[in-house]
Amino acid sequence: MKLKLMTGAAMAAMLAIAPAHAIQDPNAAPAYGSSDVNAGFVPDPISVGLRAGGAMPASEASEWCPGFVSYQPSYNLNYDAGSFDLYLSAASDVDTVLLVNAPDGSWHCDDDGAGSGLNAGMLFEAPQSGVYNIWVGTFGSGGGYEPAMLHISELGFEDDNPYSQAPSADLPPEYGTLSLSEGFANDPRTLNVEAGGPVELDRFADGMCWGQADQAPDLWVDYAGSDTFDLYVSMQSDSDTTLAVQAPDGAWHCDDDSAENLNPGVQIRDPLPGRYAVWTARYSSNQRVPATVYVSELGFLGMVDEPAVLDYSLPSQSGSVSLDAGFVPDPYNVDVMAGGDTDVYEAVGESCRGWADSAPDFDLNYQAGDFDLYLSATSDSDATLIVNAPDGSWHCDDDSAGELNPGLVFDEPMSGRYDIWVGTYGEYDAGPATLHISELGFGGGFLPETPLDYSLPANYADVELSGGFVPDPYLVELMAGGDVEAESAADRSCRGFVTLAPDVELTFEPGGLDLYISAVSDRDTTLVINGPDGEWYCNDDGAGNFNPGVRFIEPQAGVYDIWVGTYSSGPAADAVLAISELGFHED
Repeated sequence: MKLKLMTGAAMAAMLAIAPAHAIQDPNAAPAYGSSDVNAGFVPDPISVGLRAGGAMPASEASEWCPGFVSYQPSYNLNYDAGSFDLYLSAASDVDTVLLVNAPDGSWHCDDDGAGSGLNAGMLFEAPQSGVYNIWVGTFGSGGGYEPAMLHISELGFEDDNPYSQAPSADLPPEYGTLSLSEGFANDPRTLNVEAGGPVELDRFADGMCWGQADQAPDLWVDYAGSDTFDLYVSMQSDSDTTLAVQAPDGAWHCDDDSAENLNPGVQIRDPLPGRYAVWTARYSSNQRVPATVYVSELGFLGMVDEPAVLDYSLPSQSGSVSLDAGFVPDPYNVDVMAGGDTDVYEAVGESCRGWADSAPDFDLNYQAGDFDLYLSATSDSDATLIVNAPDGSWHCDDDSAGELNPGLVFDEPMSGRYDIWVGTYGEYDAGPATLHISELGFGGGFLPETPLDYSLPANYADVELSGGFVPDPYLVELMAGGDVEAESAADRSCRGFVTLAPDVELTFEPGGLDLYISAVSDRDTTLVINGPDGEWYCNDDGAGNFNPGVRFIEPQAGVYDIWVGTYSSGPAADAVLAISELGFHED
């Protein structure tokens, strides 16, 4: 007896000696029964419904065997051989594996040898008589059990699988057929459907599609093809839906949100003549929902009734102001609501991005002088800025003011009205924002309302240290905390509550070591440091055990203004500030 390899590329039938540690047991009772069969049996094939898979690696039995099986055989075949070859194959919606213990005790394995998709198949030429212990496994990870058919034949491999849930373009559509020719009238054609179903599309359709639908398509579109138009299939629903379209050449086209507002749309360029099968699906549920399908040569229709427009003739939503050059206070700040349902790209052009309301958020009537004009916005979301200038030109920005905040500077600005929109980069990120109008720079959101004042005398100590100082660590006892919120007074990355003046002012001349600044307290404390470079450095728990610590690698020479805060508001807490070149202080 020998095992025939079906193709050189596929992992066809493979032979290996069973290792001593095999955990598959040929003597265990088969899970799905057994049969006694003589050569020349009819009907041919013998087909057995079962569940493929298991939790045990098939490689435990045959070194080169992939996939997962159970410890007991799926089926036992007691075969009285004759002059025929013996074919064993498995058909399933998943990638199957066959593992067989032959009558002589040898192990045989196959992955895709049946030549039909991912179905396993094994051919025994001049087969032995005796018991064939057959395991039907799955290529994927163990534990799952998938419906499958085992086929036993002397004529060839079989791929029939009555358990299949794979979407089939050959099944009659649930809602009908559209027969269309190039340039068809009454464009778009519409069809009301119930989107959804039990079949998970991502298991089929080349893994390209998402959502859950029925096995049968919802619609057939018999299309004569076009040299002029593309074919558009889109859907509108109040729920998040997806579309899957199989073209006449078998190619899948799938989409989730391309037709706007969680509505899917598939554009097929240079459409072939023939039948297009359309499935309507739910993104993450098998519950069916009402939906309308649109078939068009003009575009995705039914989703947007009017073109996207930013209309500066509409009243501004947050008011207006008239400012002359040299105005005070500077910056002039306005609270607005960023975002909206108008696609700025469609309304203005390719230089702009984001989502805003159709009406401006604010109008600035500006009398220019010798200063530049700075417009910026701050927000917790990724904001954008769109401005229509006095000469009618559009100006847009996303992140120029730093930290995902937009900013526009007008050099030698014109006098006149500036219509201003504060948008969001994401469609669903609307939220509060602050518009800043300035002649000094991008401001307002970056300048704290109550800044920590490092020009004030330190509350507890002025310290001068040089590299190699002793004792190390240098300790300062103090009271941590205060009534100023560090986040609003220093930097958005800072946390806790501190006093307006620094607690310690350190003048430091570095040597060759790093500088460690930390604090120890029974309370959860924080550190806020303004370094010699003017930058803010903040930390909460960097020294461990709720103690903050900041490490300066290759520290600069100069003044370090240090605040020791408490993470939460309340009474001040006893604390020790530690300055070291050896590491964070823990006692």
